[in-house]
Amino acid sequence: MNQDKRNESLERAIENYSNLLYKICFVILKNEQDTKDVLQETFLTYMTKRPRFNSEEHKKAWLIKVSQNKCKEFLRFHKKHAAIPLSEVEESIGITKGKDYEDIEKLNLIWNLNVNLKSVVILYYVEGYSVKEISAILGITEFAVKKRLQRARETLSELGRAYDGGLVCE
Repeated sequence: MNQDKRNESLERAIENYSNLLYKICFVILKNEQDTKDVLQETFLTYMTKRPRFNSEEHKKAWLIKVSQNKCKEFLRFHKKHAAIPLSEVEESIGITKGKDYEDIEKLNLIWNLNVNLKSVVILYYVEGYSVKEISAILGITEFAVKKRLQRARETLSELGRAYDGGLVCE
């Protein structure tokens, strides 16, 4: 692949997936600058490794997996547990007060979950992936996805913050 095609492929990937990856990483890292750093590293990895994909969905899954791994690495090595006001989170994700109340409630629910549970919850409830798709994206079994969803619901229930619509695993 020549340099022009590589640049075009990178630009297209950034255009198509940066918003999705930003949301996922931001909820995990809770910090806008750290999220931007991880996204930059994710796309740098994409550019340097130049992986070949069977489909656009394969590329999307690869980018999600790489970005989540970068988030985990960041948390592991920087041990950063930033406390950011929810209003700042809402602003960074593009939620405006009053208009997107349901989005704010969802964000409130997943805010305190650990990284593994957050990842599954975001992909399932926010992005609408099926258990089977999440299994493929994260490289874990469907049982593991269902178990993480169950643990997330239990954790949220214990906190007394269960979402009115109910978090139900199909």
